[in-house]
Amino acid sequence: MGPLRTLPEALDRAARSKEGYTFVTGGVEVRRSYADIQDASFRVARALRDAGLERGDLVALVITDAEQFLTALFGASIAGLVPASMAPPTVTGEPSRYFDQAAGILRAAGARAVVASGALVAGFEGVRADVTDVAFVLSRDDLDAPPLGPETLPSLDDIAFVQFTSGSTSVPKGIALTHRNLCANIDAINGPAGLATTSEDSGVSWLPLYHDMGLVGMALGPLYSARPVVLLTPQAFIKRPAEWLKAISRYRATVSFAPNFGYDLAVRRIRDVDLEGLDLSCWRIAGCGAEPIHAPTLAAFAERLKGAGFRATSFLPCYGLAEHVLAATLPPRGRTLRVEASAESTGVPSIVGCGRALPGHEVRIVREDGGEAREREIGEITLAGPSVMLGYYRDEASTAEAIRDGRLHTGDLGYLSGGELFVCGRAKDIIIVNGRKYHPQDLEWAVDDLAGVRRGRVAAFGISEQGRGDRVVMVVETNGASSPETLAETIRRHISEAFGLYVDEVVSVPSGTIGRTTSGKVQRAATKALYERGER
Repeated sequence: MGPLRTLPEALDRAARSKEGYTFVTGGVEVRRSYADIQDASFRVARALRDAGLERGDLVALVITDAEQFLTALFGASIAGLVPASMAPPTVTGEPSRYFDQAAGILRAAGARAVVASGALVAGFEGVRADVTDVAFVLSRDDLDAPPLGPETLPSLDDIAFVQFTSGSTSVPKGIALTHRNLCANIDAINGPAGLATTSEDSGVSWLPLYHDMGLVGMALGPLYSARPVVLLTPQAFIKRPAEWLKAISRYRATVSFAPNFGYDLAVRRIRDVDLEGLDLSCWRIAGCGAEPIHAPTLAAFAERLKGAGFRATSFLPCYGLAEHVLAATLPPRGRTLRVEASAESTGVPSIVGCGRALPGHEVRIVREDGGEAREREIGEITLAGPSVMLGYYRDEASTAEAIRDGRLHTGDLGYLSGGELFVCGRAKDIIIVNGRKYHPQDLEWAVDDLAGVRRGRVAAFGISEQGRGDRVVMVVETNGASSPETLAETIRRHISEAFGLYVDEVVSVPSGTIGRTTSGKVQRAATKALYERGER
């Protein structure tokens, strides 16, 4: 893969090839060579500097169009700025709640500017009045000026970008990744022990670019190796999952990744008519990660699509997280899934092997007492190597908690078997649905003031759902102001509007059911245990 490259250097090298991005929106296909993308990025860089932004300023990018997002990302980097990706509001979400959360993110990050899709500019102008650091709200549509080549390229140890979580938390942490982090991870993924990509490979993706798998894996990965990639919209996939498979067949793509829910949705929504003329024999890497991997889901997908030429040996289950850029482990290519029973169970095999650490990286399982776990002993997954993030942006305390003695403590549980990682679950309380993470305290706070709810007496948690994301449960102590049925409907509507999330079950319980620690924290794990035992 050659020496480590900064983002502008990778773009410059890719611009010398004939390859590029193909953007497909609403059935309309637009191809841009990497040279076209570089030219547009130079124009954005000049417009950002002309607006008054200076080297080192953080610029939040809230852009729904993939081409506009990427050229803004590259343009900000060329201009010496720090681009930060933020999720746009969901279609079903409540705009006021979204912009309140966005204000918290921008305030914590000390953002100097927001570059947004045109439809979002007015909302962010309102945010700017409350966030003193934000001096500019710029429409991406207006960022066009004579090209500005890089005056001083960033160094490998400068921040390449900051990635914030999906907006489901009150003040999400910003993950700061250097150019060295980014290139080291991408080169390891693309290298001989990873995907082993060549000039013959191409990709198709529907993943959102504010998510690490979509941005790093399926947009920047091809750029760094000057390979072509087709980018669909997430909305196209959610509306008709068959469009993803048809694009792989039509463009003869060899690489495409998705979370577990993507494969599950495709199995459940694909019709026989969608299989007509479908040829997936080209698909050699079907990556799966970002959320718990359910072996029966992948088996069902392979069975459903085998008539279209899909091979079960194409699956590449992996483990990673944004704090490690993207991937941490990958299995050998071309093998069947390795599935085991939990190291703490003699039950049916259910845990999918996610491979070994990337070359030059290390996975270690640590017990609660800090010692290294034995073979097949469950403990916390810790990581070391050049892909470990610089830290949480402007958050030294959280950084010190996550990175200790040079190792990233992930908060995830797993074990090693024959050197291969098996992920068992999450040590933390984060709820994952459709690849998105939700902090339970945010759901709890969101309903604290509703009529019928005893303030501070709400516990939200996820229950593992085979083949899909977590099943969301909220246990609520009531004050008698509403019937349980009315309260459940009110809570579901409120959470849906605020987060675009469906609550599967609302359980009304009497006063005193939900315990609290001596420091006043909700005893969420204890409440979940009561629920699972049926003591509610």
